[in-house]
This record gives sequence, structure tokens and C-alpha cells, in this order.
Amino acid sequence: MTSAQRRASESPSTAVTILDATLLVIGERGLKGTTTRAIAERAEVNEVTLFRKFGTKANLIRAAIEHRFATARRDFVAYTGAIDADLIRLATNYRDTLEEFGPAIRAIVTEAPYEPELAGSLQGAQRLYDAIAAMLARYQQEGVLRPEPAETLVPAFLAPILVPYLTRMAEPLGVPHFVIDPTVHVHRFLSGRSLQSEP
Repeated sequence: MTSAQRRASESPSTAVTILDATLLVIGERGLKGTTTRAIAERAEVNEVTLFRKFGTKANLIRAAIEHRFATARRDFVAYTGAIDADLIRLATNYRDTLEEFGPAIRAIVTEAPYEPELAGSLQGAQRLYDAIAAMLARYQQEGVLRPEPAETLVPAFLAPILVPYLTRMAEPLGVPHFVIDPTVHVHRFLSGRSLQSEP
């Protein structure tokens, strides 16, 4: 079988499987401890496949980070005109992503700035932040939300989801942990910010 035939026969989801496996391995081993062999084993592919698709380990890690943030922008942030539904979707997906890839996100945020080959790999996080800010700004422009700078509004929404997850990382295994209810969180976030409930 030629290399072109092999590429054609691979499932379109192979790349996504590899990218997700990359983040899971980073969560277990950190950036420095992550190897292409470990990623290939987790993704159940040949290590050669990784190099053929991504070239280098650094390219693969950058692609995994960008893919996760691009997926978040596409799946989490969407303006529909129904603010409760939009924010509940965002909170639910953000929480679930932390549950699945949180250890990798923490490793990336703490280690990537010190890895020259990964420079710029966190730009996807800024684009996600900007997308959330833009959605909330649209609701502000429509008179649904009170005016408030994005610098306080976006963290006010994300922090109550993120902080319990981060504090849990320091707890011993087996200790029951708090899991945020997206609907309750959204209602609390909107309390005092919504202009629709005013007389």
C-alpha cells in the first residue's frame, strides 16, 4: 500500500483521536514527560503516523492545543438570542472540558510559556476569551445585560467553574468534590446583571 493509499484509508477522526490522546498524555506526564511513543500508544496508532501527520512533537502539541480551543469556540460559544440557553451550554461544556482535559490545561498553562518551541500556543485561549466577551457584549448591546467591562464580566462567569476544579487538584484521591450545576451557576451569574427582570 502506498503512503497516499494509507492516508486515504485512515478515518477522518484519526487526527482528532491523536490530538485528544496528546492532551491526555500531557495531563498525566506534563509537557516535558510527554513522548510521541506514549501518545501513539494512547491513540492506538503507529508512532510513524504521528510524524507523518504532524512532523514534530512540538507541532503535534501545538496542534492539540489549538484544536481544543478551536473546538471550544465552535461548540461552546454561540449567540442564539436566548441568553440562559447560551450560557448554560457554555458553562456545561467548559465544566466537562475541565473534567476531561483539566490536568493537561494546567500543565500547558504552567509549562508552555517556558518552552520556546511552543511559543504562541496559548493564543487559542485568548481567541476563546474574546469569543465569550463578544457574545456577552452582544447581549449588552441589546439591553439584556448591564454594561460591564469584559475584563470583569468574563472572569465572573468562568471563575466559579474553574476555581473549584483547581482546588480539587490539591485534594486527596477519593474525597468527594463539588461539581457545579450549570443552570444554577447561570441564574446566579445573571442575578443583578440582567436588565430583563427590572420593572
